[in-house]
Amino acid sequence: MLLAVNGIERLFIGTVVPILVLFGISGNILNLTVLLTPTMRTRSNILLSCLAVADIVFLVFMLPHALAHYRIFAFNHWFRRLYLVNKIHLLAILNWASAAAMWLILVICLERLMGIMYPLSARRHKKSSKIAVIVTIIVVTTGVLTSYNHFSYFCATRYFCNGSQFHAMCLPTDSERWFRNQTNPNSELMKTVVRWGPHVNAVCVILIPIALVFISNAMLIYTIRQRQKQFITQSSIKSESHLSGSQSRTEHKVTTTVCAIVTCFTITQGPSAVIRVMAVYYPIQHEFMIAVQSVITTMVVLGKALNFVLFCLSSANFRARLLQQARRGLLKKETSCRIHFVSLSSTNDCRKHGPKTACISTITSFQKSVDRSSPSYKQQEIRKGQLDTNDTMRTTEDVNNDGYDDA
Repeated sequence: MLLAVNGIERLFIGTVVPILVLFGISGNILNLTVLLTPTMRTRSNILLSCLAVADIVFLVFMLPHALAHYRIFAFNHWFRRLYLVNKIHLLAILNWASAAAMWLILVICLERLMGIMYPLSARRHKKSSKIAVIVTIIVVTTGVLTSYNHFSYFCATRYFCNGSQFHAMCLPTDSERWFRNQTNPNSELMKTVVRWGPHVNAVCVILIPIALVFISNAMLIYTIRQRQKQFITQSSIKSESHLSGSQSRTEHKVTTTVCAIVTCFTITQGPSAVIRVMAVYYPIQHEFMIAVQSVITTMVVLGKALNFVLFCLSSANFRARLLQQARRGLLKKETSCRIHFVSLSSTNDCRKHGPKTACISTITSFQKSVDRSSPSYKQQEIRKGQLDTNDTMRTTEDVNNDGYDDA
């Protein structure tokens, strides 16, 4: 039996979502390679890196749910066994990663808002160790608030058709009826946690952060517009120093990037928050609502995958760093391939025609030629030439001084 209820769900979750998942994982990995470079480790970039990690976790654990819509996986014995047994835990980790990303977005927005409204205080505490504490609190708190998902359902598994088909049936942990008309064996504490967990989750993980993100993002957009007017006035009057003006414009560009990410997050995650709150009080069972939920889930995955595109479109510094790292990686790969190829060819020639010392000298000379073509070698040569020039000038001055002494 396939997982999809209708064709719309099969189209979006089974076809569109896997493509977005692969694109989102690749894009967020590229984001991490740029944001975690030593010259880019600011407070905003560290928080954005944590957001990229949360999005990667979400996309990785979303992939099995999308693959279950394909016949090759849905009717595979081992995939069905692993997926049906661990489906509840996969959904719990998805909710955990989504909740952590939501609170991280709020912290990023507030950090940029404070940085652009109070720039002196932000520059004074630029390398604060409080970021690690804040991220740890967010991860632990959201993990506790969403932990009820791990035991909210109990799934009974069974083989049919002489052990050829594996099926699972799940019931809520606080359900009054149980399998084979038995009494529910779960404790009252577990039933209470499962019963009230979704309500606490809806308030603390969905409603409050979404409302705060919407308000702080509106304030951030308003502040950016005010700063744009201020930059126009300062450029006409030219009353601000060049150093502080360039630093303020850098802060303004970073804030614009963050604002684009937060706005995209609000648009793509807002409908999902509404549906999740509705599902707590009105369980979604109608076929039309299931189709709507599949479209909204695709929007959530799209929002996770668009961060790389937003970075590339809104940040020229990010594009330059990404191209620089790509060129550096290609140069290293080309150099290693050349060394490996020449070493193999030289070794073969030496075995056929020459002694071992000739082979070693050939490889050594090639490595020196490669090193001389590298930028670091050229910089060393330039510095050496500057030192030789300085020594020559000093020698000339000494000769002149000796001549003056003789006179």
